[in-house]
Amino acid sequence: MKAAVRIAALNIRGQGNTDVNHTDNKWYELWQLMREQKVGVMIVGEAHLDDERKAAIDQLFGRVLRTDFTKHPMTANAKGVAIVLNKNMVMTGTVTTKEIIPGRALLTEMLNVDGSPLTILGIYAPNAPVENAAFWIKIKEYFENRPTLNKPDVMGGDFNIVEDPIDRLPPREDNAAAVDALDDLKTYLGLVDGWRKTFPTTCAYTYHQSEAQGGAQSRLDRLLVKRGIFEHTFEWEMQTVGIPTDHRMVSMKLTTEDAPTVGRGRWVWPAHLMRDSVLTKYIHEKGLELQANIDELKDHEVRDPEHNAQILWMNFKKDIGDKARERAKIVVPKIKSEIAALEVKLKLVEADKELTIEERKLSSVLLLQKIEELEKKRHKDARATARIRNRLEGEVIGPYWTQINKPSKPREVIHRLIRVTKDDGTIEYEKNSRNMATLARNYHKKLQSDRNDTPPEVREEKITKVLERTATKVTDEQHKMLKAKLTIEDVRLALRKSANGKAPGLDGITYEVWKILDARYQTAISLEKPAFNILSVMLAVYNDIETHGMIYGTGFSKSWMCPLYKKNDRADIANYRPISLLNTDYKVFTKALTIKL
Repeated sequence: MKAAVRIAALNIRGQGNTDVNHTDNKWYELWQLMREQKVGVMIVGEAHLDDERKAAIDQLFGRVLRTDFTKHPMTANAKGVAIVLNKNMVMTGTVTTKEIIPGRALLTEMLNVDGSPLTILGIYAPNAPVENAAFWIKIKEYFENRPTLNKPDVMGGDFNIVEDPIDRLPPREDNAAAVDALDDLKTYLGLVDGWRKTFPTTCAYTYHQSEAQGGAQSRLDRLLVKRGIFEHTFEWEMQTVGIPTDHRMVSMKLTTEDAPTVGRGRWVWPAHLMRDSVLTKYIHEKGLELQANIDELKDHEVRDPEHNAQILWMNFKKDIGDKARERAKIVVPKIKSEIAALEVKLKLVEADKELTIEERKLSSVLLLQKIEELEKKRHKDARATARIRNRLEGEVIGPYWTQINKPSKPREVIHRLIRVTKDDGTIEYEKNSRNMATLARNYHKKLQSDRNDTPPEVREEKITKVLERTATKVTDEQHKMLKAKLTIEDVRLALRKSANGKAPGLDGITYEVWKILDARYQTAISLEKPAFNILSVMLAVYNDIETHGMIYGTGFSKSWMCPLYKKNDRADIANYRPISLLNTDYKVFTKALTIKL
């Protein structure tokens, strides 16, 4: 899949309480929504902002959000459009904005995921048909009078009009003059309705009245894209959100032809899975089985190269890792599964032509109300959790404090690497992430193999000379201690000294997993229950490695390399400093050896 930015539009119906610190202010919820849904650009309708309110928002969210707005000339308590950029997802250093129609239309020029220009027009159109028609005409005239200005690649927001009866429930035609004016603007700018082009016959709506208001629905909120970039869009969606509003969020993902192809990323053991009873039982049973097999090996006089502690450990890690991945797909918070089930029902109701219009209106309104209630509860619970963590860790220097105080910026993506430089000086680039990883691996492998090999006898002679000049010698007692194998206390201390929150290696297993398993062992022992002693098993594996050497192919010392950019040409792999992330069981082993030394 290519690297992409998610662009969304949502009419929030005002910001709620004008005090941004008040619990009824919607900006906390808007930031939460953008963070959870990984929205890079949010077009906000009925933003109700002015300079004072924006300053308050910047003070709270300026580290993670860039907010530009246009205010209604008469009052900040009506209309208004804002374009909000998520600094964790998009580059914001070169952003420029132009106010096209005060309180109604705002143009933002920024950079796309590949560094190419991206222009976005956020709109909130008038509701009255005559004003709506004049609005589209005015935008068209604005661009006609400025031929050098970049036309929008994306136009989105609350259009307050539909172009086809299928987009209203009950179906009806909208004002012809307004529809024609919008159509003229779309033709002039070369824009198409991406959602409708993707779902040509689907009935779905973004605005809904309550049951008391009549239950009418319509697809007022839309995202239009240039015809030429439509093929680079995907995941067109409508979504009910936890923010108090009668509109749904519309979104899509936009990539470019030159964007790099990226994979799914590495898997990391989710922390919440250690509370899953099914996985807990599975690990316990597999652990007891592993422990029994390793104990049985002690009775063997000859070590079997195909059946030993290292092989058993490798298989155990694979088994519990596979089970964790399986459970991660199943174990979803109950509220999320309820929302997903209701969303499926809503789509079925909206598409059911067997129902009368009144039945569809009533059923869909009731379903939307249930979804909204659940989304609001989920948002509220998530905010409460975040508030508690901030109260506990926000003023204590540590990983969380560092994370919330460091400048926000998008993850550094390597867009291309030099594949080959031809004799005539022309350069061919590689953009596929898998192939770029191969280029990086080959480069560093060559660095290691290009060193001049010193003859063994010369190497031994130099080592002897260096050792002869070393004044400090290991005593007999120290020599005896160093020859001794690791003890379970060495492993326990090494694990205890391993910090939580560190990135795991290729197996995805964090230090916290081993620590929790050890804590469960201690609890089970105190209750005189059958117990899986993870430290005893790890000790057996480590001592097997010390005695017989590490078995190639077990992946015990395998790591993944992460290149960090230093300076100069970003397309040259030589300009990246590599760091290697090793599996946590390997790092516990080396830490235990270090402690012994």
